[in-house]
Amino acid sequence: MLRVITAEAAYTTEELADILGLPISTIRKYNFHFAKIGVQFTKKNGRLAYTNDDVTIFHELKRIYAHPEMTLEKAVITVAKKFNLVPDTPPNISTEKQTLSLEPREVQMKEIQSYIDTKFEERERQLISMAREIRALKKAQQQKKSFYKWLKTFFEK
Repeated sequence: MLRVITAEAAYTTEELADILGLPISTIRKYNFHFAKIGVQFTKKNGRLAYTNDDVTIFHELKRIYAHPEMTLEKAVITVAKKFNLVPDTPPNISTEKQTLSLEPREVQMKEIQSYIDTKFEERERQLISMAREIRALKKAQQQKKSFYKWLKTFFEK
């Protein structure tokens, strides 16, 4: 089927899969890997809408990924650099951002550890208290038995 492609064309994921001759799940997987490095495709009415340039990008990805020993991650990065979709250094590599993201986690971990320690100490106090109560009850029961034993010996005479 011959299709006229205009500059304003917007293809759905299913149409892109047909154009490339790939399953829809593969297009979604490619899109996921592009999203991991910060490449977002346009959305129209809440659905992805691929342009002619996007079709070219996916054709190139398919061609590069077909090479032996080429991983999908490397192919996506190569295509993204070739089409200037992302800067040379991915934004998630920044050490400053890594440090900032670790600080709240460290604070959360300290709060969680403090909470656990508090609950553990409270539980330990409860257990010790219960052990003392059980010991006191056993002692009272033993005294009761000895009283009845004494009373029994008193009446037996």
